[in-house]
Parts: sequence; structure tokens; C-alpha cells
Amino acid sequence: MKKILAFSGSPSSNSINHKLVEAAVALLDGVDATVIRLSDFELPFYSADIEEDGYPTGVEKLKELFLSHDGFLISSPEYNGMMPAMLKNVIDWVSRVQKPIFNDKPIMLMSASPGERGGMTNHDNMKSLMNWWGGKVEGSYMLGKFHEHFDADAVTLTEQESSKLKAELEKFKASL
Repeated sequence: MKKILAFSGSPSSNSINHKLVEAAVALLDGVDATVIRLSDFELPFYSADIEEDGYPTGVEKLKELFLSHDGFLISSPEYNGMMPAMLKNVIDWVSRVQKPIFNDKPIMLMSASPGERGGMTNHDNMKSLMNWWGGKVEGSYMLGKFHEHFDADAVTLTEQESSKLKAELEKFKASL
């Protein structure tokens, strides 16, 4: 069975993007998914000064996770048109111990936001950077107006949104 590493780029403990990750994983049959929260890994902001003293424990743990999975499911919020600093910091650290970062593995890239565009600016930025980082975006999904699809505990997608997400997940799954 293929293994995927699934995470959100959001540092929020109540992240809508993490909820979207969990909802997407629930729709992926026949795949062994490891869902993590990046905030659980000890990672100071990248600095060459810190790197000179050795890699933080969190970097080594993430490297092992990146290497031991066949693909990635990533959902990132958009902060002022860009990915959150926490996600960029993970990319910066992992790039120091492993190149290419994503080892030419498939990626399902998602985003959720309160706006109509669903985090499109950051989503498109990340999509273009994934090739440079050694990832192959094989599925892509954006969910705008997230308040219409989330409650305190779960994601409730319309039939149309659910169909779109399932179609993208199937493309991703087929690429594993």
C-alpha cells in the first residue's frame, strides 16, 4: 500500500486547512496516510548560524518522514499572497538536509480561505515552486468561502465541491 504524508502549512491549532487535509485523507481509499502538524516539530527559524551548530531534532524527523512516504498531500492557507512562514521555514530546513526536497514524488496541493478565490495567489505560487523543489503536482484543489463549508468539527462540502475534490484526489492517487 502506498504511503502519503499529509499536512497543512498553517500554524493554527484550529486550522481550516488542517481540517481540509483530514477530510481529503478520509476520501483516499487504499492509501496509508500519515497526518502530521508541522507545529509539532521543533524548528527555529532557519539561520546559517543555527545550522553551524547542527540540525534541530525536528529537521531530522521531518527528513525521515519525507523519505519514507511515496507522496504528499499539502494544504496551505494564504497569508498576504504567500505561504505561512512556518511552511516556508520547513521547506528551508528540509532543503538543507535533502535535495530535492520532495524527491520527485507526487503532490496533492490544496488550499482553503475565506475569500472567493480559495487562496489562489499562494496556491499558484506554490504550484510553480513545487517543480523547483522536486515535487510533481498531480492534484490541485482550492476551496473558497470556507465558512460555508466548515463548522467547529468538520468539513461539509457541497456535492459539486466534493466531486471536484474526489476527482483531484483520484488523479493524485493514480500517480503514486
